[in-house]
Amino acid sequence: MHDILKAAGDGRGQSILIEGTAGMGRTRLLREAMDQAGEHGLHLLSARARASEQDAEYSVAQQLMAGARSILDGAAEGPAGPAAPGLWEAHLNCPAPYAAHPAPGSGAVHPLARLLATGTPLMLAVDDLQWADTASLRCLGYLMARLENTPVVVVATVALGETPGDPVLAEVLSSFRHRVLLRGLSAEETARVAADAFAATDSGAAAPETPDPRFVAACRTATGGSPYLLEALFRLMRLHGLRPDAEAAGRLGELAPVEVADTLLPRYDRAYPGAAAVLQATAVLDGSATTTMIARLLGLDALGAADVVDALVRAGALTGQDSVVRFARPVLRTAVLARIPPSRRDALHARAAQLLHESGAPAERVAAQLLRVRSTLGLHWTCTVLCTAAGEVIQRGDTGRARAYLHRGLEECEGPCRGKLLRTLGRIELAADPAAAVEHLRRALALQPDPAGRADIRLCIAHALQLLGRPEEAERVLLEGVAEARSAEEAAADALRAERCLLRELNHAVDAAVEADCAAVADPLPTAAHATPGERHTRLSLAALRSSRRGEERDRAVHQARQALQEEHVSLDWRIATRTVPLQVLARADELDLALTECHALLERARAEGSRTLLTIAHSMRAEVRYRTGDIPGCLEDARAALEPAGTSPSGHWSRTGQAMAAVVAALLEAGELREANRALNEFGLDAEVPEGAAFAALLFHRGRLRVACGHPQAGLADLMECGRRLGAAGQLNPSVLSWRSEAALVHAALGERETALALVDEELARARRWGGRRATGRALRVAGLLAKGLGGEEALQEAVEVLEDSSARLDLARALTDLGILMRKSSRLGEAREHLRRAQSLAEQCGAAVLAQTARQELLVAGARPRRSTEAGIDALTPTERRVALMAVAKFTNREIAAKLFVTQRTVELHLSRVYRKLAVQGRSGLAGYFAELPESGSAGSGVRPEPAAWSGARAG
Repeated sequence: MHDILKAAGDGRGQSILIEGTAGMGRTRLLREAMDQAGEHGLHLLSARARASEQDAEYSVAQQLMAGARSILDGAAEGPAGPAAPGLWEAHLNCPAPYAAHPAPGSGAVHPLARLLATGTPLMLAVDDLQWADTASLRCLGYLMARLENTPVVVVATVALGETPGDPVLAEVLSSFRHRVLLRGLSAEETARVAADAFAATDSGAAAPETPDPRFVAACRTATGGSPYLLEALFRLMRLHGLRPDAEAAGRLGELAPVEVADTLLPRYDRAYPGAAAVLQATAVLDGSATTTMIARLLGLDALGAADVVDALVRAGALTGQDSVVRFARPVLRTAVLARIPPSRRDALHARAAQLLHESGAPAERVAAQLLRVRSTLGLHWTCTVLCTAAGEVIQRGDTGRARAYLHRGLEECEGPCRGKLLRTLGRIELAADPAAAVEHLRRALALQPDPAGRADIRLCIAHALQLLGRPEEAERVLLEGVAEARSAEEAAADALRAERCLLRELNHAVDAAVEADCAAVADPLPTAAHATPGERHTRLSLAALRSSRRGEERDRAVHQARQALQEEHVSLDWRIATRTVPLQVLARADELDLALTECHALLERARAEGSRTLLTIAHSMRAEVRYRTGDIPGCLEDARAALEPAGTSPSGHWSRTGQAMAAVVAALLEAGELREANRALNEFGLDAEVPEGAAFAALLFHRGRLRVACGHPQAGLADLMECGRRLGAAGQLNPSVLSWRSEAALVHAALGERETALALVDEELARARRWGGRRATGRALRVAGLLAKGLGGEEALQEAVEVLEDSSARLDLARALTDLGILMRKSSRLGEAREHLRRAQSLAEQCGAAVLAQTARQELLVAGARPRRSTEAGIDALTPTERRVALMAVAKFTNREIAAKLFVTQRTVELHLSRVYRKLAVQGRSGLAGYFAELPESGSAGSGVRPEPAAWSGARAG
């Protein structure tokens, strides 16, 4: 533009046409050119064409001439003096050289043409040339044909797709020497516009906020890079208090800048009558808009509608790929949809649903329209369509949309299919909201006459109640079903009876009266061909869990658990409350690698199915397995994920299971974060009373250990003994569940109660050997070795190490090695002591057990060795906790968010990050992100694995 204006100022006439669709910044670029006119010595004459003045002759010419009075008046003065009064006005109104009757004057030359003769450097600027009147266009064409070697430049804008097909306009447009087509802003340009738009609200900040790249990308998708649409969107965002961050990127689709519709709809309607209605219909139909469907929805002629659609495609408002008409810029759709009056919008959606159903469109497209209809239609087909659509989206794991379809179906349906809707809805809600599932399933039960169907509904209700921590109600529902089905459906009664026994086992609530029933159900196992996968899973899980509870027949229990895992999962809610029972048995049997693999598979299935409930259960289970393997940071991560659905809900939220909360306390204890562990207990409301039942025995166990570590042995011992009492009352004899006896024995011994301590550890060791679990046996042997005197202690510790060597319990092995090393150091066998302690330190560091690693390190110093120094710099220098904090920081979690997710204080996070910055030699978070981005794929020599910040970046949404 600068070069063109300079050339005109030097006497080389120029012309340039700025083209672009509505909102692309044509007018802004024209104004910038007008601002530069004076720099090149050009006298500015400007005009703006309007559609409303298109029939007024010379309307544009008169605007241009309004600034030319002084030029023409000076040129009209001759030797005889000033021009006669009225001469200028006469020339202004003269239609020459095209009019049949020229106005008075010496020559029939329009003043625009006479301007060339004055020799005055000029810039003629015309905005929206497509709306110029024909007379002015002819004058402009006459002028442009004579620009050669004149100090004149013509700069005009034209909106693509809005030209009315006037041949005179087409001739003028073709006369422009230069043409510029404006396209959408690039990512960098969009980021600059966003930064400027939000800088005004950041006046108190040290520097304007840099827009998040995800936000910039979302803006470009929504607006096509249109400056006008971007600015309208940013104005609305500021009104709602939104910032240009990743969170706002996910909300852009909700924002409807109606000012866009108010501006563009009348404009398009003037260019193409009926365009506003077509845009409204396209917005309503969304992905189902074809020209035929648009015409039917509006009651228009199909060919006429096609003409309007074609014009809007040329104008850049719509696109027409694969015969489906869509908005080129999604934000325009939301704006158009928001501007339609509610009553008309409701009617359009209802009409669209009817037309799509009649045309045989997929059920999901019809259902999407029905969701937007606020009134009840009362049509017989709506219920079937909504139910079918729900089934389709469930297959894709979109349970939220499925629930929406079924809720809408309940509004429409009053017939016999209402029970089916309620049943389907309840089963889906079991995967997201167990409390809502109970409500809808109870209503479905009241409408279900079929005995087998009633039994299935009762199973779902029982599982929902189990998740909600209401086992007594769950059992009552099942017992009522057994009594109800016994006469009509014996197979259903057997299934309910088996489920009741499994839930009793799971809740550690098997008394003498139930024991006989459970034995009959679990043995013999069903082998008949007619047994369903669900029944086989229940009976196999029950048999495995009974063996585990009694601490007997480990190999048989493992075999049964493996068989249960092979049963096909046939539905989203399939045995959801007992799905992890086989995994519990495998974990207690020290089949930790298999249990961990199955946990991974269960998590993947939960994500694929869209089941938040199953996701929570799987994370909780994996937290326990990871703790048993010694993966302390992984345990804490999974426990946090399991507890996350509770958010700020009361402590009674169903996801706050004893298993997950116990894992949090255990992981923080091993990491040496005692203050954070106590804070977590306080947040859970479990620093005093603990809910009754064996389900919270694990929490008592780890809280007892925490209290001992904090210097409160009596309080810790009380928790450990209460843990044992609850497990004993439930008939839980297996020490592999919780080794409460050996932990209590250590406290008794410290309090001088040696006989009691020895009795406890002897009983635990005997039961552990009977079960055959290596972890439980190794833990009991370790404590026996600590309590024994002389050679017996060393032998017990040696055996503990040997037993644990063949297990996946790395943390327990590290403990046994540490104690063996200490014993050998005390007996002056320093070489052997150093060997065990070095290995113990390495294992403890790998596990993230900071307290144990420090103990081993200190003992190495006492043993006179120069211990293996921790790596001081680089990725291998980071502890597991430091590495996790670093990855979360790279994923742009704030310190407060990291603290909340890891159950530590902000000060602890700050200390971790300070150490990370020092070890990696980086400056702040930006340097940290760069370090991880440049880390080679092979990782470091010590780690062997490249840390993935992306693993945490996706965690924000969940």
